[in-house]
Order: sequence, then structure tokens, then C-alpha cells
Amino acid sequence: MRTNTISTAVAIILLGSAEAINLKQKSTSDGSPKVVHQKVHKHHIENPAERDRRRFLHKRQAENGVVNVPLSNELFLYYMEMTVGTPPQQFQVHVDTGSSDLWLNYAGSDYCESSSDPCITGTYSANDSSTYEYVNSLFTIQYVDGSESAGDYVRDEVRILDGDVVVPAQQFGVGYDSSTPDGILGIGYAANEVQVAYGGEAYANLPVSLRDQEYINTLAYSFWLNDLMAEEGELLFGGVDTAKYTGDLVSLPIIAIQGVYREFTVELTAVGLSGDAEEFSGTTTEIHLDTGASLSYLPDDTTQAIWDRLGAQYLEEYGVAIADCSLAATDDTIDFRFSDDLTIQVSMREMVIPLSTGLGFDVCFVGVLPAARSPLSTSDRQYLILGDTFLRSAYVVYDLENNEISMAQTLFNTTDSNVMEITSGTDMPSGTGSGSGGGSTATDEERESGVASLRSSSMALVLMVVAMIVFLN
Repeated sequence: MRTNTISTAVAIILLGSAEAINLKQKSTSDGSPKVVHQKVHKHHIENPAERDRRRFLHKRQAENGVVNVPLSNELFLYYMEMTVGTPPQQFQVHVDTGSSDLWLNYAGSDYCESSSDPCITGTYSANDSSTYEYVNSLFTIQYVDGSESAGDYVRDEVRILDGDVVVPAQQFGVGYDSSTPDGILGIGYAANEVQVAYGGEAYANLPVSLRDQEYINTLAYSFWLNDLMAEEGELLFGGVDTAKYTGDLVSLPIIAIQGVYREFTVELTAVGLSGDAEEFSGTTTEIHLDTGASLSYLPDDTTQAIWDRLGAQYLEEYGVAIADCSLAATDDTIDFRFSDDLTIQVSMREMVIPLSTGLGFDVCFVGVLPAARSPLSTSDRQYLILGDTFLRSAYVVYDLENNEISMAQTLFNTTDSNVMEITSGTDMPSGTGSGSGGGSTATDEERESGVASLRSSSMALVLMVVAMIVFLN
């Protein structure tokens, strides 16, 4: 039931319709939704700001057509399990909505065979798979330090463990001289594939293959990352779990770049504090949703206003703004407004994050940075990103078929489930969350007294900690 790869690729690059998603309860003969259900697991990283900096460089295409990938280890990132090849080789791959290729490390690379054994999440050996096929050598990558390495595009059988789903002859990249320990599962638009950057045809990446082989009805998926402390969330290809959010899913159009859909870009209309929608910014901006980014990158003036309001201070040594950890215990929220019908509130316990110093005590940092520190920003264009510090608080549906993002306020740590499949349609989404509640909002008086007192009482302590960290390092 696999469709022609080239025709599929052309179809998904062309502008789509303005139809919104619909949800349906049952489809398959046994009455279960036509959905591929994947658990995602959280891995810890040591330096989220530096990791984001290096990782984003892979999206810049050099003049010679080379596409950059990160050098460093992967705050938190989200992984899923799969096997590749015959017999199956096991992997944990980092799930990334900001890229579009699945690629894996080569088992025999100098990096993976080093004494530190860094590639513990899996390596690929073509010689050990009877279903391996060579495609081309267009998967060429350039590292941040200027060194280059070459890789191949190949095809092999991919199996998604949680869903018992088998995709034969799935195309993916193999990095023969990589310096990053983990494979990456890019699930974005096919127009963002490395092969396309070289002028090649787009191919059916994993989400497209799942649709083409009728495991799912439409090219769409949803993410529930759960809260900062949770070790596990879920990714539903072709489905939505209405028990994982509260209120209605509200749809936003994805913005095309020069007539082509490449990234998950939407309009953000305001950023505020605890119900004051425009306290930090009332200017409409284009912003990208990216699970591969640990932090969020907002306009410089908006970020500085948030830091000032929270009494945070930027620390060059760590590349983040530190703040009193007591802020995480307040009821305040940072509010992201996308339309009159959609505001996502991110609580302080999700935005004020512990930063281990290795000195027997912790400080915290604020999970937003100015766009000027995003490696994709230029002197005349700020590249804004809503990364995991935002996405944990939003239930997000990525609809690549209708070119829409649908969001609702997430419901943390629920064990309830009501999975519905996504189908194409012309009506607004019928996905009303079956959860209840949401973030509590402090009154203006409580907010002023709470944040101001924390700021004044803790700033001396924060500055002392900063001085100690800088001195001891």
C-alpha cells in the first residue's frame, strides 16, 4: 500500500488546503482508533543553552550545500524507541519537530568506538541487516568546528516498538563520522529534508510512510510532553488524546515561507504575566514550535522584560539568566497569547529550572533566552522559538496535511486516556478536552507582592551564588 515516493513528496511540499482537523472515535475493525501510539522518554542534558546553539547550526545550509549538525551531547530532550534492520537493531532516537530526517550513527565510526562508548542509544550496521539498501551519498554534514564528514542515505526496515508498526524500505541517513551520540527522528515537513537542500527530491519520511501505508488516516500527530519532573510523555501519530488537555483545541494556520511549508511557524500575538496578556509584549511576531529546542527564544526586549520582572540576571558563564529557585513555588504564570481564543499559561515551576552547580547547592535559571542568542538569528532577522520550556504546558497537534497547529492547555500527570483518530475535514476541531482545571492565576495584588518580595529578598543571595560560581570555575 506504499504510494509513489516522488508523487507523495511533491504533494506534501505544495500548499495545502485551509481545512481544519476533525476527530473520530473509531475506525479499525476491532473498534480501536487508527493511531500509532508512542511513549517518549526524557533524557537529561548538561548545558541546554550550548546544546541548543550547536544543534540549531545544523539547520544552516552553507554555500556549498553542506548541512550542519550538532557536536555536543544532547535541561531535557525526548526520545522514543525503535528498531531498524533485519534482524532488528535497537535504538532510542531523539524526536525532533524542527527537522525532517531520521538519521543514525554508524557502528564503526571512530567516535562511537572510542573508549568512552558515547553511542549507547544505538548504532547502525548495514552489513548486519539483510534488508539494507543503499540510496545515495547526499547525507553530507559539516560540524561547527569546520571539520566535515560524509554519510549515506539508505533504506531499511523500521519498526516502532510501542505500536508494533513495521515500515519496510524506510529511507534515512547514516552518519559515518558523527560527533553526536544520539540518532535523531525528524518528523517535520519533507521540504526540510537534507536531500532537498542539495536540490534532490523530497522522500517519504517516517510520518509520511505511516500515512501512505495506512497505519494512520492523515499526516498529523500530537505531543503531550507532561511536566518538568515527569520522565515520560506520549506522541500519537494520527491521533489525539482528549484526556490530556483541558478546554478546546484551537487551530492556527502554519505560515509558509515563499509559498512552501518547511517549519511549524505560527503567529504569537502577546506575552504577559498571570492574566495581564501584554505586560511583556503586545507585538505580533512569527515564532517556531520545536521539540528539539530545550529552551525558548523570544524577542530581546520581551526576554529582558521577563528577566527584570523576575529579578533574573544573565550569567555569561552558563549562557542563561539565573533566578531565585523560590519563584517556582509561586502561582504566577507566563502567558503566551496566539489569538483571542488561545492563550497557553506556563507556570513558574515549569519555567524556573534547577541548574546544578556541582558545588553542593543549586541555583535556578529562567527557560527563555533572547532571540539574539539563537544561532539562527541574523543582524536583520530574529529567529524566535518556542521550545520545550513552553511545549510542556501545551497539548499540540501538528497537522501537516491541512497546514495547521492546534493547541490547548495541557493537563499534567493524568493517567486517564481517550484516544481519538484525526481525520481531514472542513469543520473546526471537535476535540474538547475531557480533563478539567488548569493553572491557577494570582490576583494583581498577590502577584505584585509575591514576585516583588521574592525579588528583593533573594537578589543578594543570587548575586552571591553567581560570584561563587564564576570564582570557583
